[in-house]
This record gives sequence, structure tokens and C-alpha cells, in this order.
Amino acid sequence: MINGLKIFDCTLREVGYQTGWHFTDKFVRNVYRFAQGKGIDYVELGFFHQEAADPDRGIYRYCSTKNDEIADVFKGSKNVTKLSAMRDIQRPLSPLLPADQSIVDTIRILTRSHETDLAILEGYVDEVMGLGYEVFINFTSAGYNSREMNMEFARFAKEKGVHAIEFADTESVMTEEYVKRTIRDCHEIGIEMGVHLHDKNGTAEFLADLAIAEGADYMDVTHVGLGGKWRDGNVTMEYLLRKLEISGGYEATMIRNELIENLIEFNPYSAAE
Repeated sequence: MINGLKIFDCTLREVGYQTGWHFTDKFVRNVYRFAQGKGIDYVELGFFHQEAADPDRGIYRYCSTKNDEIADVFKGSKNVTKLSAMRDIQRPLSPLLPADQSIVDTIRILTRSHETDLAILEGYVDEVMGLGYEVFINFTSAGYNSREMNMEFARFAKEKGVHAIEFADTESVMTEEYVKRTIRDCHEIGIEMGVHLHDKNGTAEFLADLAIAEGADYMDVTHVGLGGKWRDGNVTMEYLLRKLEISGGYEATMIRNELIENLIEFNPYSAAE
């Protein structure tokens, strides 16, 4: 936590669209060490996708069935910063390990807002909580949601006892009023919330500033702002650290250089559209 804000470094999951979730072990460890050293709360690895439905990706696409390989990468490195991965419930999934057998600490259940059936979502929440994970719900394509829909999602999350909910501006359509209202409504209902801001039209930093000022609890960032299947980018790690008066230092330069090297090395595996 930095100045009351908890941060997800989503670089590996997001840039995975450009590398097919292939990364060098050295780069992955350095991303984690950077996060640990700067007080970043979470490093998000990738997904729990079913390998048969999306074959030939890197290990971070399959965070349950490749658990042992991922654990080997983090041997001797994992510390206080938690590892997370996304469970995209509208895509083919692999079975989950109990939390005490998994390198992953936190599962963010991804559901597309307008495809969300709360009865189905409840089953996934119960499953993940029953296995002992810290649980978030990420509502994507959330910029088009009505206030009533977001409040329904917030009440559901509060009743289920999930750790927090997050709203992703997948299409970059959130407005100043939307961001302020959604944060206030979630807090009034009594659930912590965060934002994942895409940057299709250059508004991500402006909306990030608003979210911080309104007291958002969580924010997603990536190094250099890279990532996304449409290559539309995210709030940058560099911007957020400057905003919070934290120096990235030489380590940030090293991460940027290694990120470019990984993009070049693994570009043939790109899954981006």
C-alpha cells in the first residue's frame, strides 16, 4: 500500500497478449522484486485458462495446471507482495488447486458486465472462497454500466464477503461523473473498490487522478502502460509512482529494457488482435 492506495502490477497478464504469456524467468523475477521493493501489493501473473482450449501459450496462461513450473520461477523470490491471477468465467477454465497448494494468493474473477448472471457468478465466488483464496470480482466493459447495475454488483459483493470489486474501463468510455459516483456508491454500500483504466483515447491518467482523489482503494497499472489484447494500453506504473511521489529509480529503467527485450523475443507468440 502506498499513501492508502493498493496497487496491482498487471504487466505480465496484460503484456502476455503480446508475448503469448511467454517471458524469461529473469524478467518475471525482476518484475516481482521491483514490486516488492516499491511497496506494490500484487503482481498479476495471467489466467487460469484451459490449456486444451488455448494451447501453446506460456505457463502464465495456465496458472493452476502450470503451478509447479511457476513456483519454481519464484523459488527464493516470493515475499510479502502477493501473486494474483484472473479466472475468466466466460471462457474455458482449468480446475483450481486449494490455496495452500498454489503459488497464487489472490484470484480475481473476471466477468463481462453485461454477460453477468449473478446466480452463476455466485457459484464461482463460492468455489474460489471455499478453496481459501483472497477473492476479487472484476467487472469488465464496465464503462457502459448503469448506476443501478453497479450498485447491484456492489451489494452482491458485499453480501458474499469478497475482498473487493473492480471496474474495468475496457472501452475507455468512463467519465468524470461515472468514476466519482461509482466510488462513492461502493463505499456507501460498504465494499472496497478499484479501477482498471484503459487508454484508448488518452483519458486514463485524468481518470486515475480522479479515482485517487475520490479514495479508490485499488488501481491497476502496467510498466510503460503496455498491454491489452487491442494494444490500447493502461495507466502506467511510471505515472502512478510519480503521482505517489515514489522514485522508480534504476530498477524501473531495467524493467523497461527487459520488457522490450521480451516483446521482441516472444513476438511470434502474440495473441493480440
